[in-house]
Amino acid sequence: MFRYLLLAGTVAPCLLAAPAFAQSRAPGVANTDIVITGQRDLRRLDQPADTGSRLSLSNRETPATLDTVTQAAMQAKGLRTAVEVYDSVPGIVAGLLPGEPASATIRGFTTGAVSYLFDGMRAVDSSILNRNYDSFNFDRIEVLKGPASILYGDGALAGAINLVPKKPAFDAAHVDALASYGSFGTARLGIGINQPLATGAAFRTDLGLSRSDGYVDDTGTRTVQSTSSLALRPVERLSVMLAFDYFQDRNQTPYQGTPLVPEAVALDASSVVHTGNGYVLDRAMRDRNYNVADGRMDSDSYWGRGRIAYDLGGGWTLTDEASLYRGRREWANSEDFTFDEATGLLDRGTTRIDHDHDSWSNRAYLTGDVHVGGMRHRVNIGAEYNRTDFGTIRRFGTMTSVGLFDPVRGRFPADDAANFPGSGNRADFASQVRSWAVFGEDAVDLDDKWLLLGGLRFDHIDLDRRIDDLNAGTVQRFGRRFQAVSGRIGTVYHLAADTQLYAQYSHAITPVGSLILSNVLRASVDLTKGDSVEGGIKADLFGGRLTVTGAAYWIRQTGILTRDPARPGVQVQGGAQSSRGIEFSATGTITRHLTIDANGALLKARYDKLTGAGGIDLSGNRPNNVPQQLANLTLFYNVDALPVTASGSVRHVGDIYTSPANAVRIGGYTVLDAAIAYRLPWTVVTVRARNLANRFYAYWSGYSATQVYVGAPRGIDVSLSSRF
Repeated sequence: MFRYLLLAGTVAPCLLAAPAFAQSRAPGVANTDIVITGQRDLRRLDQPADTGSRLSLSNRETPATLDTVTQAAMQAKGLRTAVEVYDSVPGIVAGLLPGEPASATIRGFTTGAVSYLFDGMRAVDSSILNRNYDSFNFDRIEVLKGPASILYGDGALAGAINLVPKKPAFDAAHVDALASYGSFGTARLGIGINQPLATGAAFRTDLGLSRSDGYVDDTGTRTVQSTSSLALRPVERLSVMLAFDYFQDRNQTPYQGTPLVPEAVALDASSVVHTGNGYVLDRAMRDRNYNVADGRMDSDSYWGRGRIAYDLGGGWTLTDEASLYRGRREWANSEDFTFDEATGLLDRGTTRIDHDHDSWSNRAYLTGDVHVGGMRHRVNIGAEYNRTDFGTIRRFGTMTSVGLFDPVRGRFPADDAANFPGSGNRADFASQVRSWAVFGEDAVDLDDKWLLLGGLRFDHIDLDRRIDDLNAGTVQRFGRRFQAVSGRIGTVYHLAADTQLYAQYSHAITPVGSLILSNVLRASVDLTKGDSVEGGIKADLFGGRLTVTGAAYWIRQTGILTRDPARPGVQVQGGAQSSRGIEFSATGTITRHLTIDANGALLKARYDKLTGAGGIDLSGNRPNNVPQQLANLTLFYNVDALPVTASGSVRHVGDIYTSPANAVRIGGYTVLDAAIAYRLPWTVVTVRARNLANRFYAYWSGYSATQVYVGAPRGIDVSLSSRF
């Protein structure tokens, strides 16, 4: 019932406000507020870099790599989901892990080393919260590269991704609308209304709906996204922002990947995957779904947030931010499929997981922009508190095997000991994590060309866990207290007004695996530590027509779990992994007609020290789902004679491995998209072809080393985007 009231509360303001918007434009006056496809903010380095610091620094002044994908860029490039947005960012590749949709790999690290923020607010083990959101409701998605623990605590060793919903604007009322339909029954509908209410008050509400039948048999998805916020300026010095968001997704028998099979049984063997045992990825299995017929992956999440800032005068501002999250998630699927050479069938596992997830956080900080000793200081000091209560039921078992080409999928089994036998396979978990932190940063302008930034953060984390093993009839209670210091020091040197060099050293912390899913071993070991060195350049060239950035980095994480070489059956803390690489981006206008958006990355990621099962030395191997080459190129061409923009994009991803053993390699791939956008007085109509060459490729691996996710075949969609 709550969700229907929520939807009614979102749609009603849209309907009530529509007449007011219709009357706000004089009769006969054409709409001139449509976002032009391909147009970009070419001065983005001067925009605030809120995700990169709390010091009101611009991107240009921040000694780190911060990439921002705006809503205009999402629409221009046809980026519909979080995964597609992440993939467009230099040095990032993303995919759909069964338990962590929209999981991103940044600079050679993934899962617990990447922190996901919602409007700047964090939660413990944020990857568990993450979903493959529709992009319509977001004003922008920001990616801060490199260790970010000083800003966002544990879990931000490789970087932080901040999803920023659309916010109210005080200047004028307007409506944003989006509608699209395309291949595989994919449809999207979005409407957003911005309404100034009075002097010093504005309200915005956005509703996004999407659905798809999927490009694999019987894998339908449905999403509902509602984001609403109220901005208040009751007096000149005081600003208040209140927001409430609701996200729902329903995934019918979700696609969990395609299993590898011996070449002898494949009907149309491909060369996409390379193995040492003769197993291949069969094109004939591309559309097959081996999940149970009633499988599901469902989520409902609610975010309430408040922010109040008061200008104290003298360059000082006091800010308090609060966030309340509630999430309910359910999985009931067959996720793993393994070919049985004795029977010629696929043996299947079953997984049922429910999450009951509540999180509350508050962050208060004081910022100042003052002069001390003749130098400008931008200072931030504050404290943060987080509490998470998490309950989950976890069931793991097996069920009937199925054929490769005509699977009789069956239904998910009943929740009893017979279907989920064995110790640990039928258990209920309860976790509580309480953490607090204090932090401070100072950016000092040593002179008019040289900025120096330094900061420290202290985190204290209390973990309490209970595991009820229903099959064994046992109860485990355990916990751990963690304390850690993280920090960074960086500098920016202005070669010229539009060209900056920067360098930074960072130290970060992250748990061994998930805190709220810890077992006794993981709770008993220390937090892992990460160190990073980065340097780069940011510049606007040719009078600001072209923005270029470049970065080189090195990151090393120590304290990961590994096998004891003397006792291969025992896991100990002592492994290490690292990555080093370079990234670049170039965005701007080449000619009056031609706009470019290009980026690329080269990296080398490896386990510096790791022992696998059986005492196998995995040192020197590459972590799974980490490509060593990434490139994106998008070109927009505006036609003078017609209100038309033609665009084309190419994405190249290098090869990846499916496990630390590096026994299965997925070959690299290149895909091509193209689009034509036609600007009418009231809307932009875009026809877009995706995977134009109909490339057959795999892009990701899940939990099983012999199961890969196959990319979508060629598709086409038509969209209408308007602002009035």
